[in-house]
Amino acid sequence: MVNFAELWSSADWLIILLYFVFIIGIGFIMKKRASKNMKSFFVASRRLTIPVLIGVGAASWYDSWTIVGLAECGLTMGVCIIFIYVIPTAILRLPLAVWIGPLVRNKIPDWILTMPDLMAYMYDKRTKLVMAIGMLPPFLYESALLTAGGQVIAYVTGINMWVAFVVLGVIIIFYTSLSGLWGLAVTDMLQFVVMSVSAGVLCFGMWAHFGGFGSLFDQVGAVNPDFLTVTGGNNFIAILGWVISALAMYANSQCYQRFGSSREGGDIKVAYTCIMLFGLLFSTVMVFAGMAALVMFPESAAEAPSEAFWAAVFTILPIGLRGFFVAALLSAVMSTVSADYLIVGAVVMHDIIKSFIKPDISDKAEVLGTRVVIWLFGLFIIVGTFFFADGIAKAYYYCGGFQVAAFFIPLMLGLFYKKKTAAAGFWSLLLTIPVYALWAFVLGAPYGIPANLACIIFSAIVYVIVAKLTYKDDQQKITG
Repeated sequence: MVNFAELWSSADWLIILLYFVFIIGIGFIMKKRASKNMKSFFVASRRLTIPVLIGVGAASWYDSWTIVGLAECGLTMGVCIIFIYVIPTAILRLPLAVWIGPLVRNKIPDWILTMPDLMAYMYDKRTKLVMAIGMLPPFLYESALLTAGGQVIAYVTGINMWVAFVVLGVIIIFYTSLSGLWGLAVTDMLQFVVMSVSAGVLCFGMWAHFGGFGSLFDQVGAVNPDFLTVTGGNNFIAILGWVISALAMYANSQCYQRFGSSREGGDIKVAYTCIMLFGLLFSTVMVFAGMAALVMFPESAAEAPSEAFWAAVFTILPIGLRGFFVAALLSAVMSTVSADYLIVGAVVMHDIIKSFIKPDISDKAEVLGTRVVIWLFGLFIIVGTFFFADGIAKAYYYCGGFQVAAFFIPLMLGLFYKKKTAAAGFWSLLLTIPVYALWAFVLGAPYGIPANLACIIFSAIVYVIVAKLTYKDDQQKITG
């Protein structure tokens, strides 16, 4: 295995240090603008323009999974992951970008800030409470994302990995709690640029190293011919599971926060269309990087895919650009983790405490309370890295897999089903969460049917049946 510390130069150090200084500085600069009220802190007063939306949108759609996770998929599955995940993801997200996002921004009342607020608007407050509580466990996934960033810092610097987790985690907590979405908007713009340039540099580096991508594909095919096929040897159910995973973004709280922060719906169409094109290119480069790691470090690839990936990156890229690529991973980690810290603070303070415990809390107290929650939760996430140090996939499987299964139907039918009822939203949401746990963990996904697919079908059936049974009563309440 490559000795990362020997390849790490003072130029690489300088890039990372300047990056951290800039991030923290933005937190201080944007603090005053973000402190007026919850609207300014959480959705940047709904004033983000198209260029900024591209940055914050890309940051919410592409995290360290897009870098390390897809690279590992390229290493273990080959080019098929592009056809069964990357391309379907872009296609399935198109309605979200050009239809649902603009609808949410233009048609939903101004008082709605969070996804639980949206549920209260479409259904009732008890449905809001169930969603708010249901949103909390998936945030433990941030421990795995933090792990991905901390591991890289430990690899290249030689410092203790747990120290790296603490340093990175505290920096994220600090600038997020200071400036809210105003700070995240500026930092995400920088992070988007870093990610874009890094992907381009790595792509060119791989092309130069292998003398063209044809040579890379030939060597991958020699290792496993299935790695160059569209399906990669996966069966229909396995492929369907990958395709369905693209629906997760429809239940992603960061998406709805970003939609609400735009000036108008038309800006969302333009920004998110650009983001999808960027995502196709960026994701493809990361898959190719994983394939490069497979042929460059075959022994390490079998035992530690992520280390093999970073070994390939550090071998391909020259001094200075290595630090830039590490900054790209840190950008992906920090943009996603910071956004979710902001959202968990709003869920606890705005959706639970203000809505159900202390409704008369002042605007400034609400912002202050959100900052306190961000610190408490952020420190808890740093401790949580101990439990998910073995990877992102395990963390998402245990912490967040049910989210799309439980939230997708109430959100989509709540927006578009004309005969929706409060009871339909409540019961489909409440019942799907334990059904997911039963299907995934107790029954072990019988017949190979993914839990997401099974539970989306279950949620839709419950929703429609309850809506038909209660629609008349709901109409009588409204007209009465």
